Amino acid sequence: MPFHPISFLLGLGAAAALPLLTKVARPVAVQLMVAGMGFLEDARRVLAEQMEAMEDIAAEARAQRDEGLAAAAGESGNGGGDEAPERPARRLRRQRSG
Repeated sequence: MPFHPISFLLGLGAAAALPLLTKVARPVAVQLMVAGMGFLEDARRVLAEQMEAMEDIAAEARAQRDEGLAAAAGESGNGGGDEAPERPARRLRRQRSG
């Protein structure tokens, strides 16, 4: 493989420029990391708030369901067993003859 002075100088220039580029790129990378970590913390906070809201809704629904079941059990247990449960009056339709 022949020796090319231009390629050699480009290699030396790259070797000299790499430390300079890392001195510039490192602070940029650190700032990007700081911004990403801040975004991640905000996302976790919002997610935690939404989970708490969903848990509150689930607890409220559970409480309402339990109240409904307790009320239904209380209504069916009041009669002593001999009486039929009260039913709302229904209108009967007459069939038209004719």
